[in-house]
Amino acid sequence: MRFWLLSLATLLALPVQAATQGPGVDQRIEAARTSSREISVDGSLDEPAWSQAPLFESFVQLFPNEGAAPTERTELRILHDERNVYFGIVCHDSQPDLIVRKLGRRDSPPASDDVQIFIDSAHDHQTAYAFGVNAGGVQFDSLLFADNNSSPSWDALWDVAVRPRPDGWSAEFSIPLHLLRFAQMPEQTWGFSVLRRISRTHEEISSVYIPRSSTGRVSRFGHLAVQTAPPTSRHVELLPYAVTRAVLRPRYSDPLRYQPRLLEPSLDLGLDMQAALSSDLTLNATVNPDFGQVEADQLILNLTNQEQFFPEKRPFFTQGMGVFQPVGAEDGLGPQMLFYSRRIGLTTPILTAAKLAGTVARGVEVGVLDAVVMGAQLPDPDEENPDLRFRFHPTQPLHLGLNHELARTRPLPENYLVAVTRAKLGETSTVGAQLAAATPLTGTCSEADAALPLERQPASCVALGGNAAAVDWLLRTSDAQWHLLGQITGTQVVGGPPERILPDGTRLRRGDTGLGAYVNLGKLGGEPFRFDARYRYASPTLELNAAGFLPTQNHHYLGGSLQYVRPGGWGPLHSFMAILILERRWSADTRQLALLQGATLKLLTLLPGFHSLNLEAGYYLPHHDLRELTGSGVALERPGERYLALSGETDVNLPLSLKATVQLLNRPYAREGRAATGWSVDSTLTFRPEDRLESRLTVAAESTPQGPRWVGATDPGAPFYFGELHSHVLSLTFRQQLVLTPRLMLQAYAQLFSSFGDYTGVYQGTVVDGSRIRLAELSPAEPGLAQGFHGSALNLNLVLRWEYRLGSTLFLIYTRTQQESPRALEAPVPTTLLPVGLLTGASTDALMMKWSYLWSL
Repeated sequence: MRFWLLSLATLLALPVQAATQGPGVDQRIEAARTSSREISVDGSLDEPAWSQAPLFESFVQLFPNEGAAPTERTELRILHDERNVYFGIVCHDSQPDLIVRKLGRRDSPPASDDVQIFIDSAHDHQTAYAFGVNAGGVQFDSLLFADNNSSPSWDALWDVAVRPRPDGWSAEFSIPLHLLRFAQMPEQTWGFSVLRRISRTHEEISSVYIPRSSTGRVSRFGHLAVQTAPPTSRHVELLPYAVTRAVLRPRYSDPLRYQPRLLEPSLDLGLDMQAALSSDLTLNATVNPDFGQVEADQLILNLTNQEQFFPEKRPFFTQGMGVFQPVGAEDGLGPQMLFYSRRIGLTTPILTAAKLAGTVARGVEVGVLDAVVMGAQLPDPDEENPDLRFRFHPTQPLHLGLNHELARTRPLPENYLVAVTRAKLGETSTVGAQLAAATPLTGTCSEADAALPLERQPASCVALGGNAAAVDWLLRTSDAQWHLLGQITGTQVVGGPPERILPDGTRLRRGDTGLGAYVNLGKLGGEPFRFDARYRYASPTLELNAAGFLPTQNHHYLGGSLQYVRPGGWGPLHSFMAILILERRWSADTRQLALLQGATLKLLTLLPGFHSLNLEAGYYLPHHDLRELTGSGVALERPGERYLALSGETDVNLPLSLKATVQLLNRPYAREGRAATGWSVDSTLTFRPEDRLESRLTVAAESTPQGPRWVGATDPGAPFYFGELHSHVLSLTFRQQLVLTPRLMLQAYAQLFSSFGDYTGVYQGTVVDGSRIRLAELSPAEPGLAQGFHGSALNLNLVLRWEYRLGSTLFLIYTRTQQESPRALEAPVPTTLLPVGLLTGASTDALMMKWSYLWSL
């Protein structure tokens, strides 16, 4: 407690306001006015207007020799007219034959020479738009938020061209003003930075000096002056699309009857729209969106009793979502997320959705998203005599398909609403509020309805809803090195059955409320020492999973880290970081059982030759699991563990590069003085024989002792039985990419996944203290009570993408999914990672063509 009080007092004693002087505050680059007819975006920079624009070439090296003069000269000129702002960059190179011009898909360029432009048009020192291109002409863009976080999934429609020169290469950008949020003022002043990377030397060159030890990024930009304020734009983009599919899948939903297969053709129509309501407020909307071109999720074996988090890949839910990100989020995952976009549209089609984001007053940012999911279903499907008629269904009006297709889904109509607002405090801090609601459109589930078998329950008993609200804050000092962030959350259960039981045994009734909070205090900038301390609380009835993501509730968490960092290099190393993490979690109910307690040490280095090598070691004590004995309220003691992991990656610029992690695991059991060991390997080999071609093979394998796992009871009131499980996994993932031009490419993706688990012993558990089972008190039981498992699957995806005009695309896609054929109950379970029975199992093939055409109004 003394540590927390002293740290808080230290933070509050520091000024939480904008710095009057900063690294880029005196830098001012001028943009010259031109006519919209003067510039042709071809990368040549030969129009007369370019020679009239002011020249900027005072770049500085950020890496590997921080603060030094660049080894190659870079020239920057900027123009603007009433519709666009233009950037001309000449990248001089004394060895032009060594410029790396590799091709890749949009937003995923391979390691190569490139330039990026960063624009903080709102000049809020928190958010910025990033536009980049590599020397091969591959575009990429992203959105920066909260000063140093990035969302690479943000996409926008803008133009760029590159051209080789005898002394290097040049890039010509055209950025539409309607993409940028800015206030209507007589003269525009934006935050601004340019970053150039030279692949063969790993050199990073910037228009403004940003120390590598700094946690602030946008707040350290220089200034771009646009002499005449652009007029308010009412720009509108319409993107209608049409999708045709032919799906060949098993007729029956019973996994044991996967033959014969039926061909199901279908047609979907839809529309995406984007409108600039003002210069700083944008509306996105979609009707019947289709995401068939998005790559399938990776196949995994989840033997935990918690939901796994998957990143969002669908364009509507990735673009412009910075304001919806919770404070403290890492890679899109926050401690208590009110909004998890993957709740929307994965089981029931999205009928329509709209998203409004922007600035409504100086320093006040808002985001509102609303989505309605709704679908059609036949009341009495007959799989023996499938209904192969095409019929219009009002609840799914833009979809045309066989009635038999509808029998495979159980649509759960719901409305999802998310609203966020954040206001600036000074230049580096914010306070905000969030609201999320998932509202079933199904009526009310009665006690009688809930008592029916699951397959006969009405949708009102299955569609779970909830309301959630939160306030958050991010307080930072002017140099962005110290921060105090946190959130307080409240939830209410709506919809669903009158009562349900959560995995930890908590009884959750309709209308119940819950409380959550988290706070993080620390010094995350500067060197050599940094630290942070964090606390989280989730009450037993906190429920965010109707619209958000909370893998587990009913806990307190207390943790902290101490870091020794040398981001600018340490001896022969290009960078070095050592991190010590201490953490403890215990239940929030009256038992206060230990759920996690241990320590982790990480060493991260960048070696000479630009290869990385990392070491991680962890030690965790025995603890309890409240969710293993699902719904019982009985906690199972789990063994502790010790592990050691070594990971590394070779220089990504090499034609053949390798990234790999090897881990050894030891779990000592509290029974019979035994211990079990496991291992895992995860490696990716990337081969780039020439600029247009890339092959990537990922091999992941593991053998993990899971300890005693619940195998169920023979009848109500029987003792708890556990099998000592050892799991084995093998995953082979192959990606092939052929880029004919930056706008025409072919991708192939295939994953072969296999796993099995075997039980080496079966035990009976006795409940002690009325609520726990201890490992030391397990007694042997009949071995036949635990059966192993085996599974294998194949995912295949082929995509041809052609952007035939700017913003308009044609996709041709083939997918195949195949599952291992089921075994008879009396058949032995294979104990091999070979894909036994995969080729004879159920399979689904789909061929899809998606066409879209962009209208700009």
